[in-house]
Amino acid sequence: MNVQNNWRPMLAAAMAATFIVLAGLAHAVEFDEKLKAPSMRDAGELRSHAQSVSSRLLQYQSADPQELMNDAALVRDQYDLGWKLQRAIDEHRALNDVGDVGLVVQPDGSVEIDINAHPQWLRYDQRLSSLLPGWDMQVVGPELIARGFRSSDLDVLANYVKTHDVQTMAAQRILPIGLGFNKLVTRNDRLRRPINDGLVLSYVYQQGRETAEASRQWTAGLFAALDAQRRRILLNYISELKTTGTWTATDPSAVADTLATVRRADFAASAASQAQGVTK
Repeated sequence: MNVQNNWRPMLAAAMAATFIVLAGLAHAVEFDEKLKAPSMRDAGELRSHAQSVSSRLLQYQSADPQELMNDAALVRDQYDLGWKLQRAIDEHRALNDVGDVGLVVQPDGSVEIDINAHPQWLRYDQRLSSLLPGWDMQVVGPELIARGFRSSDLDVLANYVKTHDVQTMAAQRILPIGLGFNKLVTRNDRLRRPINDGLVLSYVYQQGRETAEASRQWTAGLFAALDAQRRRILLNYISELKTTGTWTATDPSAVADTLATVRRADFAASAASQAQGVTK
């Protein structure tokens, strides 16, 4: 499995899932104009952050995986860690002495990571929510049964995926952010006030953060549908899959493309047209 971690394609996926009806979002998080996206202070700070996340993950090594998935603060911290790395690459910041936290900097500025050895760079909920819905149970099912799953547990997985769409869950969380940013951009355009890059990055960051929380909630729900033994089996199975990450610089046109999307005349109207959920 290769993980290409770049916020532009993540944004594209998020935007495709943005338009969900607001009904029922009593605790929705709206776009916060004052919230700045985090950035790496220096390589030492990034290394320290990575070590901190790694240490917190180790605390859950012998615990019930449900406890790990219930730690919303850890998921947000991991998301911030990945965001900082991506921005450092995009800004061509120096990444010195980061090998001990798994970062292998290439001559072109990209970064390669052995996720198995350094799991702080790819959340477990992210692995499960992105992989499990696409699994061919004719292939994966026997592997899980050999590890201790039962046929009834495979039925639980299949039913959960069928009845819980992580993209829709994410879309419900990011909709208020998208609509709020759309209003801000529309108002500033009318007043001929520029939208600076930092504000666009904050928008992307806030959507990504809520998408990460939706992934955590989806995985927490999945684990709650299984017993502790099957949760451990599933987490171990995911952990043992050979996983590498390659982080590359974001396309320089990403900010302009994001603004163009938000400025579309049908941006808000699309929310109503997709009110029933994410179009597959």
